[in-house]
Amino acid sequence: MLITLSTTTENLNLNMKSFLIYASIIFILTLTSINIKNYLSPKKVLGIQTQSGDLETFWKEFVNKNPDYIPGWIEIGGINKIKEIDPNYLTP
Repeated sequence: MLITLSTTTENLNLNMKSFLIYASIIFILTLTSINIKNYLSPKKVLGIQTQSGDLETFWKEFVNKNPDYIPGWIEIGGINKIKEIDPNYLTP
């Protein structure tokens, strides 16, 4: 009878260890999936507005507001305008 009790206790410990391992794996996978979902969701920030449109439109509007901004003219490709602003500027 003592051997049976010991074997039953060992089986119970083995079953409990297996259950805890599987429960831990499921718990970690659940937390990981929640974390990935939160990481990939867009963040809302107060006071920030997203800009729509392509880069060329952005740079054209930007250099209209800031006509002496040379890197903006480089982005657009306005080499002649760069020479008007600063004749000594080395263009790429």
